[in-house]
Amino acid sequence: MNIYLRCILPLLLLLSASGCSSTGPDSAIVSSAEADAFNERKLQALSDEREMVNGLVVYFETDSSAIDPRYLSRLAYVANYLVTEPQAEVYIEAHTDAAGSPEQNAILAQTRADMIAYYIVKYGALTDQVNTRAWGEHYPACEGNEENELKYNRRAVVEWISHG
Repeated sequence: MNIYLRCILPLLLLLSASGCSSTGPDSAIVSSAEADAFNERKLQALSDEREMVNGLVVYFETDSSAIDPRYLSRLAYVANYLVTEPQAEVYIEAHTDAAGSPEQNAILAQTRADMIAYYIVKYGALTDQVNTRAWGEHYPACEGNEENELKYNRRAVVEWISHG
């Protein structure tokens, strides 16, 4: 995608969301604050955790770092946000369940974070905008040993901050 499309995409998304209605000669002009707020609302709508501000949660299968294809469009949207906001950064914190050794879980968590970072950079973000952290089995999202509880611990949390 060329740089022109990357810069105009947030404006096009805003216009399509508003139904392209026009109330005056300046209605097509969008302030940077309005564009930022729109991007944050769109990114929040993509998140699996509604209470998380500026975040996206990606869940994984047991002992896997493969990203489910349903998350790829969400990661592409995050990458596009980073492309259009060069001052923004993304923080990826990956976790595992308690199965396996702490060493295996640390490696698996880092691999999960790296896979998400790979896709975000592949979709156009700069490597300087992407930060990863592997927590392994520490900081579980859900206590317990049942599969329906453990599945919420096999996750990576993607959070973004705009410094603009």
